[in-house]
Amino acid sequence: MDKPHPVPPPQLEEAILAWSTPRAPSADLVAVARDTLRAWEAMAGTTAPGLPADIVGSVDATLRWVVDIGEADARSGADRLADPRYLSRCLSSWQWIPDVPRPKNHIRLTRYLVYSVLGRAAPEGLFQFPLWALPKDEAGIDAAAAEGNRALTRFRYTRQDVVAGVFREGGAAAGQAEPLVWLDREAHEQALLQGTVAVGLAAGTQLYNVHRNNGIAYDKSERDTRKQRAYWYFRTMDAVRGWAQEPVAGPALRPYVAVAGDLQNVGFGRLLALQSGDGVRLVVVADTGGAFVDNRHQLDLYTGVHSSAATFQAATSAIGDTAAAWALKPRLDVEGCR
Repeated sequence: MDKPHPVPPPQLEEAILAWSTPRAPSADLVAVARDTLRAWEAMAGTTAPGLPADIVGSVDATLRWVVDIGEADARSGADRLADPRYLSRCLSSWQWIPDVPRPKNHIRLTRYLVYSVLGRAAPEGLFQFPLWALPKDEAGIDAAAAEGNRALTRFRYTRQDVVAGVFREGGAAAGQAEPLVWLDREAHEQALLQGTVAVGLAAGTQLYNVHRNNGIAYDKSERDTRKQRAYWYFRTMDAVRGWAQEPVAGPALRPYVAVAGDLQNVGFGRLLALQSGDGVRLVVVADTGGAFVDNRHQLDLYTGVHSSAATFQAATSAIGDTAAAWALKPRLDVEGCR
């Protein structure tokens, strides 16, 4: 995660949220909350504080509430997390006021996905763009120690260097990193942009996710992603996962109930409500990215695996590009809310 920044968390205003039935299945929300709580506890609560706990409560208490309610309902057949009356009675709400002026104080809501693409185990035809594993000189070095050693190979090269073939035969660092999989140019760009990609290979589908980067910050002023100098190395994954401090595994994500955001100022594991073009949804802040450094006006909604931009747009366009965002806290002192 990015280092602390000398900026305050987002402004919150206590207000009544007009609840409707949340859009995603409660079971998916509970699953993400449970695995985010697992990651939060494994990191011993050392993540950034984000939104002030004296207002919206502690991350772990809120996630435990979601998990407890969900597990009790699974046994009883109820679905309180989909009941607007229950949510209105049992959750206090504060609207997040973005630090960039926007109509109705809505935040920017983007949508991210995992592309399903084809790949090869070796270079072939159009499949000439590999996702690289961490260079070999970083084997066995934990993340904290690696960050303090800027002589490591991964810090030496820009995205342009890697794409141009610095690790391939004849390159300046040939043999110092291993290719994990070979993609075509467009799939390679999407993998770097989205952070995770599902690759269809002869042996089946394999997930790849960003691991560590070259230490160059994402340039928000550069719109052409191919001109970004930042570069991520990849690793294989067993699930689409969000953020966590190594060696902890990030939470397994499910579509429409997990968002990426500014963990420093919003907070890993925060429970939020989003009112967007297609209704209300409950989400957990379970991921982040380079675009979220000091970003108190945007969230990125995880929308699942899609085979093309067309299928992604068809499935998600009704959500819209903005949302009213609300921080939530369970009212544990209200009868029936535990």
